[in-house]
Amino acid sequence: MAEGARYAAAVLAAGQSRRFGPADKLVASFRGQRLGDLACQTLAGLDFAQRWVIAARAGHPCAPGWEAAGFTLAVNANAASGMGSSVALAASLALEAQADGLMIALADMPLVPADHFRALLARAPALGPAAIVASSADGLRLPPALFGREHLPALASLTGDAGARALLNQAEAVACAPELLIDIDDEQALEQAASMADRG
Repeated sequence: MAEGARYAAAVLAAGQSRRFGPADKLVASFRGQRLGDLACQTLAGLDFAQRWVIAARAGHPCAPGWEAAGFTLAVNANAASGMGSSVALAASLALEAQADGLMIALADMPLVPADHFRALLARAPALGPAAIVASSADGLRLPPALFGREHLPALASLTGDAGARALLNQAEAVACAPELLIDIDDEQALEQAASMADRG
């Protein structure tokens, strides 16, 4: 990929929130806003050719906020089958848009800063179409991550709950503070993330 490559971004927001209880965690209050709005707000200030939120339904309460941040909502009718189906839909959209690569972020990771997304974007062009650049903390490679266009067909074929884990293990790592990569799976994690945000 040359400088000026056209990257797309997808925020995955179609999870079932089973560990959070009966409520939809993305509408939980965080920093005085809906939790599900924050990743899109962070990414809104970065240069992407296309932006999507992958959600399980069209009438999600966060949809107005996503649209205001410049994202198009794409409904994953197979969301109950696991994250792999959401990654596959995002990759298919990126292929249709002829994007040079795809940034995948999670709607329930509200603390990832814009500077970290910029660092991921900055590393990808030198790696070419085969780029895989992932966040790294405590020796693990995690989302958010960017995949070059060479990997989009493989991502588009994913099913089930595996997501892009196998590809992440091959990624070039970009370090991020572990506390900024918190994934809000339950109310305890929400309280922990809110505490870290208050200290920050």
